[in-house]
This record gives sequence, C-alpha cells and structure tokens, in this order.
Amino acid sequence: MASLSYSQVARMSPRELKKLKEHKKELKEREKVKEFEKELYSKECVAQSINFVVGEANKELPALIDREIFSYYLATILARNKEVVAVWLRILQGRCEIYLSKNSDWLDKDNKYIDNITKYLKNISKNAPVISKDNERDFLEAVTIYCSTKLKSRLKKLHDDIEFYDDNEHVKFFSDFLSVRVTMVSNAENTNIITISGICKEYCEKIKKAKIESRIPSEFLRHIKKVSFYMASTIVYRVNPVIIKNQPIYSWENIIRRFIDEDRYKRFMYRCSKKPKIMERISKVYTDKATQKQQPLDGDNVKQCIYLHAEMNILASLIIDKKIKRRVFIAVSKRCCFLCELYINFAQLYYGYNIIVFEPQFFTKYDFDWKNTKICSGWKFPHVRNNKFMAESLNYILKNLNQIIEQKLEYYTSNLPADSSDGQYIYRYIKGFSSNPNNNFNLFS
Repeated sequence: MASLSYSQVARMSPRELKKLKEHKKELKEREKVKEFEKELYSKECVAQSINFVVGEANKELPALIDREIFSYYLATILARNKEVVAVWLRILQGRCEIYLSKNSDWLDKDNKYIDNITKYLKNISKNAPVISKDNERDFLEAVTIYCSTKLKSRLKKLHDDIEFYDDNEHVKFFSDFLSVRVTMVSNAENTNIITISGICKEYCEKIKKAKIESRIPSEFLRHIKKVSFYMASTIVYRVNPVIIKNQPIYSWENIIRRFIDEDRYKRFMYRCSKKPKIMERISKVYTDKATQKQQPLDGDNVKQCIYLHAEMNILASLIIDKKIKRRVFIAVSKRCCFLCELYINFAQLYYGYNIIVFEPQFFTKYDFDWKNTKICSGWKFPHVRNNKFMAESLNYILKNLNQIIEQKLEYYTSNLPADSSDGQYIYRYIKGFSSNPNNNFNLFS
C-alpha cells in the first residue's frame, strides 16, 4: 500500500481513519510474525541437529468409525516412495468429500495412480462393509462402499416401498427396469450395493427427462433419489502444496550464541566434534538443497527450503480457517513430527479443536518404535486467517524449541573445561570454513 499524503489523510472520515490505523496495525503484526517465523525456521535447524528425537509418541488409538478406517488405508495406498500423504474424509448431506494433501507437488503420474488404486485397495481394505470382487472397480466406487453407512438402510426402505406400491405402474416399471439392468451388468445373486445405486441414478435421469416425476409416489421417489446420491456425489480434492525454496534463516552460530556466551560456545563445538551423528546432521541440515553446497555456519545469507507438512495443509486451510471444532480425523502416511504435534496440541488446548491425526502404522498388528517423535528442519509454519491464533501458536512453538535447545546446550557444556585445545581447534576450523563462501565441499564428511 502506497504512503498517503497529509492532505489525503486530512480528508478522511473518522471511519476511514480507523480502518487505516487497523490496516497499519495489521501490517506491523504481519512483519513481526514474519520475523518470528525466521527465528522459528532457524531454531528448527539447530534443534534437529543437536536433538533429532524428542518427546514420546502417543501410542493410544481412539475408537474409529468406518470412514476413518478407510482414511488410514487410503493414506497408505497413496504414499509412494518417501512421500507423505494426508487424507481427510468428510461426509456431508448428499455427498462425500475427500481431501488429499502431500508434501510435494501433484504430478500427472499421481492422478493416474489415484485412478488405479483399486487393485491395492482390494488387498488392504479388509474392514469394508462390502468387498467387490472386480479388480478393476473405480476408486470412487470403493470410497462409496466404505463411507456410505446409511446406504444399506436406504436400500431396505426402497425395497419396502416396492412391496408397498406394487400396484403402481411406475413402481412396477422401476422393479422391471432394475431386474433387467442387474441381469445386464452383473449376476443377480451377487449384486452389490454400488451397482444398485448406479441403476437408481440411471432411472432418476430417465424419469426426469420424461417429466413424469409428479406421477410417482413421493416417498418412493425420495428413497430412489437418496440411494442414487451415493453413485454421483463423491468428490476428491487435491490440496495444493506450499513450498518455499529459499527461506532466509539465521546462522547456526547466531542462534546458539543467543543462549550461551563465547566460552561455552567453544565447549559446545568441542562436544559436537566428538559426536559423528550430530556432525552428520549439522552437515545435512545446512547443505543448500539446490546447489548441494555447505552453507556457512556463521554467515549472513543462509537459506533453507521449507514446506507445509501435508497434515498441516489440511488442518490450517480447511479446519482452522473454517472453525470446524467437531471431531476431525486426518490420516497421514507417516508419523507426525514434533512440530506438527505441538501445533495440534496448541489448537486443542487453547482453542478447543477436536483434532485426531494418526498414521496407518498405528492400526497394524506389527510393533514399532513408539518412544520418540522427530524434529524436522524445513517445517513451514501454517498460516491461518486468525492473526491472534497465528501469533499465539507461533509463540507456543518457539517457547518449546527454546526449552529443547537450552536443555541440550546445558548438557553439552556443563562438564567440560573452556580451554580445551580440541575445542579451540574445532572452533577455529569452523570459523575459517564459514568465513569462506567459496567452499563447496562437505565440512563434516
């Protein structure tokens, strides 16, 4: 927004002046959030490097309903290689909506993959009310089978209507039409509910075109339309990923020196040099993903590729922005990271959201390592419309990261003399490397 002149401001009404002040305040708050975000992304890198796993994962599994069980399996099916996919399935009046999100871009091969997952679904989906024997069934039909908890009862009502109105010519026509179509498309003794739903949809289109709906018993017509809804009302949405390839962050040294002085920093670097896994993580975290070059640990131009985790993409734009506070179940193909769990905990504790996010491995018979969750650098903070929620959740996450970093630094620096010769050496070595931007080799290899 361009700056306004004194004369322009002077001509404003009190209401316009109030709006202008509110706009300026909002811009100032956004800039503040932006600065705190930079701090967050910087501390993620430090925290992952020195304390990769933290906290205890929740092993408790809530009682699930059919559509949530299906979400589990669908998240597993859609995740290929190391991709992370999140699924939110929503049942509304007359339709079913499925929201799919993943960490990376949706490609043409993803769309083709989704269209052909039925053959995987046949082997994985063992809890379906009805299991189709046709290995080429359409994906949306499989969704309907899993999610339509009322379909069987509505079919029962339709059957009762046929018996009750057996003298009505239009009901008799439908009964004959159903028999003929069932014979054409399947075995009458092995007709599944999705086939009947499709036939009802076809019948509704015929009577609408013939303009004879007013002559058909209203109760009977209403039940036919309800059954036909299940064939035509499943919608799949692919949520666009959010990726920032060159997010500026503060350097490794900048962040650590906010917690400890120069003397303790030397101790800390000495202890790190004795731990190969930490050195390996530092190298990985501070390597530029595009150039594969090691970035300076004390530089002013450090960048990080960040992306919105799949479950956060659904949660922020579809749940929190729409203020949906009833139970929401999001299935994700990989365990939530520590920062995702912090964000979810904040939404639950301070804003009353009822959010359940679980990965499919919780639902298997196999044993897994339940002990810890991981800190992931490159985690993007979710943006929502509620500025107060954004500011408070960001502050909540930063406080938790600060505590983790403080505790780990205390552990690494509490029992080591400051004048260690090895510590002086590794410190000078890193300073020398970091000061030379032309170095493109891996420092910690």
